[in-house]
Amino acid sequence: MSLSLYRRYRPQKFSEVTGQSAAVDVVAKSLERSAVGHAYLFSGPRGCGKTTVARLLAKALNCLAPIDGYEPCCECKNCLAIAGGESLDVIEIDGASNNGVDEVRELKSHVTLAPFSSRYKVYIIDEVHMLSISAFNALLKTLEEPPACVVFILATTEAHKVPVTIRSRCQHIPFHRIGAQEIYDRLARVASVEILSCASEALWEIARQADGALRDALSMLEQVAGLGKKEISLPDVEITLGQGSRSSLERWVAGWRKGEMETFVELNRMLSLGASPQRFVEELFSLVRNLWLVGKWENLLNALDVSEQEKEYLKRESPYWGAQELESIMRFLSELLPQVRMGLRSDVLGGLLMAKMTHLKEEPETFRPSSSPPHAQSPNVGARPSPAPLPQAKATPAKEAPAETAQAKTKKREEPAEEAALEPLDSTGWERYAESEWDSVLDELREKELLLYCGLMDAQPFRDARENGNRLILDIAHRYCYEVLRLDRHRGALKDFLASRCPGCEVILRHGALWTSCESREGPVGRKKTPGKRPARTEDPMKSAEIDFSDFSSTELEREPEKAQGGGVPFDGLVREVTRWLRGDVILVRRGGDEDDAVEEISSEE
Repeated sequence: MSLSLYRRYRPQKFSEVTGQSAAVDVVAKSLERSAVGHAYLFSGPRGCGKTTVARLLAKALNCLAPIDGYEPCCECKNCLAIAGGESLDVIEIDGASNNGVDEVRELKSHVTLAPFSSRYKVYIIDEVHMLSISAFNALLKTLEEPPACVVFILATTEAHKVPVTIRSRCQHIPFHRIGAQEIYDRLARVASVEILSCASEALWEIARQADGALRDALSMLEQVAGLGKKEISLPDVEITLGQGSRSSLERWVAGWRKGEMETFVELNRMLSLGASPQRFVEELFSLVRNLWLVGKWENLLNALDVSEQEKEYLKRESPYWGAQELESIMRFLSELLPQVRMGLRSDVLGGLLMAKMTHLKEEPETFRPSSSPPHAQSPNVGARPSPAPLPQAKATPAKEAPAETAQAKTKKREEPAEEAALEPLDSTGWERYAESEWDSVLDELREKELLLYCGLMDAQPFRDARENGNRLILDIAHRYCYEVLRLDRHRGALKDFLASRCPGCEVILRHGALWTSCESREGPVGRKKTPGKRPARTEDPMKSAEIDFSDFSSTELEREPEKAQGGGVPFDGLVREVTRWLRGDVILVRRGGDEDDAVEEISSEE
């Protein structure tokens, strides 16, 4: 019976360890300076090299002719005995099966004995977090003050389960997941030695599926090589390890963007032919995340741990996708992942994915992927699109409006054509605010007004040149930030803060078709102050635009006509936006005044 690849190619020297340079450097420097501790705790994910480094440390401590003071020679009798698992002075204990206090007491009885043929006795306890509390307590004193010739090396995948009393007695060296590029390089070297002809895409897919565990990657390579083919290709990897490779997902995402009918057929094929639902969702999230990153920062492409083929795909595909759309997909996948881990059926998963994708495709044009890459339309790659024109309300003389009933309001909302005509405001005169000046504004806000800084982090500032630069438009990307900033106290604070930097400048908060002027200090735009009266509109539409909340699915807040004319619910827009984000319902609103009128029901259709 032949050895598995991960045993056959286990590193025998520190220089052969892949992807753990920090941990190896700590151990090697300790050996070089003869400052080895009496107890170490190696923690990290599975298959990343914890036990391998522990054995190398044992070899280096007992090597008869170490190279450079720390590298085992791998030729002396002690090195050969340890490598073959025959040394009586290197004891490996499985903490999962020897987790009782009796096993620890037996270990303590042998600790005081001198080494048989080596300089040090090394105890390697794997999966140490599986020991019982009694076993940990029995080990405390021995671990704190072992004999001079004894070294303990504890290895675990869950360091947080190791009692702090144990961790404090050890030098804790963390290990991390190995990068896909490093795993790919190691697989390529092993395949070359084994005379295996492997396609680059096949090795990259194995490296991605290994999820940072080199041992798993070598096991997968051995499994695929068991097919006995002369050349290992990507379809061979999919047949052996399951469908849903990164290349398949890339084709599926590109096909959906183009509106091809075969996207559902392809999705159903991948899920029905062995693709793990959890891994499928995780890989899809990773792909969408990479598209979002490259679309936002194109220079980040070279920093991603992906293959050259995937870099070309991301560079080619990212211009077709909007940032908001990709963020929506990532949120949906993150919400879906816990359900998948609990055993969501593959057909249900396919239906949910297609429903979400179809819903995104049917949303407004500003939210859909475009038919041609935006980068090809503008030389400014990665820049935000030009802002949509602001709505301009026609000025009407101030007069008393007749009382409106809830039914009339509902009818008015259902028939937008009968609303007051809004003419688009030409935005061709807008100029981008100086980036250096805006950065200094944000820096000062971060020190003095943290809330305003958080709300304006992603805002895009513009000046209206037609107003001699005396109008500053802050284009806010997120609706929630807009609703927070348009509150009276925040608008006032923002106006006062910008007064010294932009004297006499009118500040406009804008999100899509919604906008609010910071000049008005009596309350959010659209708030009614006098029962039975409609606020007069001025000639300047920037100061009097009323916000249309028809995009929220809800019934009228006011149940009685008398209450409807007394003013809306405080912070209505903010409350509605929060409930939409959290997918909740507003149950009631409390008001001051009489107890009989203190509670008012609100229903929501969301």
